Amino acid sequence: MFTGCYPSRHGVFNSQLSLTYDGPTIAELLSENGYRTLGFSNSYHTSTERNFHRGFDYYHDVFELPRFLGKMYDPSLDFLRFLPNYFLKNYDISDLQLRRLKTQLTQTEEPFFGFINLNAAHSPYDPPSKFRKQFEAYFDQWDTVDKETAKHIATGNGRDYTLGDNKVTETEWNLVKCWYDGEIRYTDYLLSKFIDFFKNEGLYDDTLLIVAADHGEHFGEHNLVYHAYSLFEELVNVPLIVKWPDGHHGHNRALPSEISNNLVSLTDIAPTICEWAGIETPSGMQGRDLTIGSGRDAVFAEYDRPQPPKRDQMLETYNGFEEYDRGLQAIRTTEYKLIRTTTGEETLYRIQNGDETAVENEKVQHQLSQRMNERLDEIPDGEHDEDLDDHVKDHLEKMGYI
Repeated sequence: MFTGCYPSRHGVFNSQLSLTYDGPTIAELLSENGYRTLGFSNSYHTSTERNFHRGFDYYHDVFELPRFLGKMYDPSLDFLRFLPNYFLKNYDISDLQLRRLKTQLTQTEEPFFGFINLNAAHSPYDPPSKFRKQFEAYFDQWDTVDKETAKHIATGNGRDYTLGDNKVTETEWNLVKCWYDGEIRYTDYLLSKFIDFFKNEGLYDDTLLIVAADHGEHFGEHNLVYHAYSLFEELVNVPLIVKWPDGHHGHNRALPSEISNNLVSLTDIAPTICEWAGIETPSGMQGRDLTIGSGRDAVFAEYDRPQPPKRDQMLETYNGFEEYDRGLQAIRTTEYKLIRTTTGEETLYRIQNGDETAVENEKVQHQLSQRMNERLDEIPDGEHDEDLDDHVKDHLEKMGYI
């Protein structure tokens, strides 16, 4: 999203987390062209330590906030207003950061660019009670569900399921999905309040708003859980919602409201922003403006090996984990997907109604393999390990990364 490039070009993988890409980021481009750039990160993966603040005039990183008795606090009026939700209602840090973004926008007169990561719909699945109850009301299998097994999965500790060491029934999965739906509903609530703010401030009509996800989740499909070890549709087919500005930068008509079945990529976000801001798209970007023509005929995806020390822990603890200790690259068309491992194996899938079925077709596989070679570089064979602060370790452990 920041570079308009796939990982093997911009270089950020589990084995190399810092953004050292020598091309421009979208924040740098916009800042150089008169925009005030505002960023909000509640994940170590997009932290200032990882250099993701490049080009931002203001970057609110929760991992740079002071701590008291192990708890983060923000010396601001926004934090004081957030406290009841934080301690009494289990709202996450996204609530505070949206408040901080609103404050920054009320102090901004020049054109602006904002990035914010709402991290609620992520393991552990523990939505505020108000949103949890909405979906628990639909769950009618309380007499047969093993709540401890469901909680084990929901709290981010269920990777043992992938290796067959923890049996999860359909009933348990249904309860876990119920809690996950509560997280999504909570995220929708935060977004709706933010969009109301844009409308009340008179910003909505003239602003390009983009809502996307960085990944989906497994709930037992392919014997997997969470969002690691695969490039299946459950993970890479994510929401992308765009609200166009009214008649901005040479676009003399509002683009129609529609649901598109075109193939698109998160790499398309940066070139689209460049087009609407009147900035020339850098030649190094691999994405394309979303308003151009009928879209792409193929998109790509990449995944590195698990991140140490999680990788080392899994290798030591579980027999058979070697099967998942590999990087992945994929090319996806409207009809087929080819997934290649860093160990040299390729599997071709036919895609129908979102389902993937392994098939054999040497001609198609060869064509897609060639296109992948032309488009993507190799995944680097690097090692990443470092000393982390305790609060960072706690964050990454809760999210299931280490």
